[in-house]
Amino acid sequence: MTTAVHPVDQILSTRQMLTLGLQHMAVSYIGAIAVPMIIASALKMSQADTIVLISTTLFCSGIATLLQTIGFWKFGVRLPILQGVAFSSVGPVIAIGTNPAVGFAGVCGAVIAAGLFTLLAAPLVGRLRRFFPPVVTGCIVTVIGLQLFPVAYDWVGGGRNAANFGAPSFLLVAAVVVATILLINRFGSPLLRNLAVLVGMIVGTLLGCAMGMGNFHGVADAPWVTLPVPFHFGVPVFAVVPALTMIVVMIVQMVESMGLFLAIGDIVEKPIEEEEAINGLRANGLASAIAGMFAAFPFIAFMENVGLVVLTGVRSRWVVAVSGVLMCLVALVPKAGAVIAATPTAALGGAGIAMFGVVAAAGIQTLARVDYEHNRYNVLIVGFTIAAALVPVLAPTLFKQLPDWSQPFLHSGVVIACLVSVALNLLLNGTEEAHVPASVVRTAGRA
Repeated sequence: MTTAVHPVDQILSTRQMLTLGLQHMAVSYIGAIAVPMIIASALKMSQADTIVLISTTLFCSGIATLLQTIGFWKFGVRLPILQGVAFSSVGPVIAIGTNPAVGFAGVCGAVIAAGLFTLLAAPLVGRLRRFFPPVVTGCIVTVIGLQLFPVAYDWVGGGRNAANFGAPSFLLVAAVVVATILLINRFGSPLLRNLAVLVGMIVGTLLGCAMGMGNFHGVADAPWVTLPVPFHFGVPVFAVVPALTMIVVMIVQMVESMGLFLAIGDIVEKPIEEEEAINGLRANGLASAIAGMFAAFPFIAFMENVGLVVLTGVRSRWVVAVSGVLMCLVALVPKAGAVIAATPTAALGGAGIAMFGVVAAAGIQTLARVDYEHNRYNVLIVGFTIAAALVPVLAPTLFKQLPDWSQPFLHSGVVIACLVSVALNLLLNGTEEAHVPASVVRTAGRA
């Protein structure tokens, strides 16, 4: 008797793997290069070093994605997770890089040290898996979708720094992308529905370019080929304070990653057990150690791609693995990456509205399966968690007067959602409720 292959483990046709993998890479590319561009600007790097930093970050992002999706031995959570640089590392990296005593070599050393720390700490953090029942994972997924809406709105308006933010032309492009995605999902073939976001972005890009959007000057300036090599910025410098700073960042990211692994497992209907969560955290540690050698930064799951998984219903981790390979290849050809980066922001915004919306909807689906009638405490857990987790989005200055050591934990709505929901569940429901298995969530928009 043959055992049915779980949709997460299915290998699709070559054409589907390539086109869907390209779609995943396209929706994540802007976010993937944003952090190295911000850091390079803050550290006043030359154009050549900036190109190197972007290429190494993309290259290591692809490696991190392969570690999580395919995995080996005791590394990798083996879910459709595309890895990208966490924005929570920007501030510490800039602070370390501007320290004349260590420079950017100190950043590399700190990232390597933090990655090794994560490898050692993964089994300890992974044991917390039992404290994430459905009421907790549902809160986390819902918060993920809600906290990403401001990002999508910024894109729809043409970018936060756009001089004519919210111009009708930007809104029109975003609306056309949304309409294209909806029409394809309603009338398109199964394959076309799976590619609805990519097609919508292409349509939006063509319309935007016809209206004068999209800056292709960077394409001409970008080199054809670059080769990421380790220790480009010199031998890593290992200093105590920078290493401890980055370790704090990684502790925060481990908490966030734990919540993300379990939440994504619910979304794709493959609940994650303790050992699998530990393997995912180990992969994060190994990827960060490799990133430090290549002058890149710590990685975490990109929620744009989780939204794409929900929207298309294609849950294969091998599709996302292909996108990891494509990111490695694009890292070698900066000119190709510059073409993708020239996508009008408004077109990306239309796609973001669709993707982030279905992530929030998936969280609501999980919360709908929670028992509120016989357990009134669950209402309190959901209400207080969402109220606390949206503070960084709706009132970002509210926690600024609190001690410096607490800021990394209060910067991310997902981290707050993890901490508050777990704490309230233990306080109100006790440890018995924490052992309830993760619920099965039926993904939206399945083809």
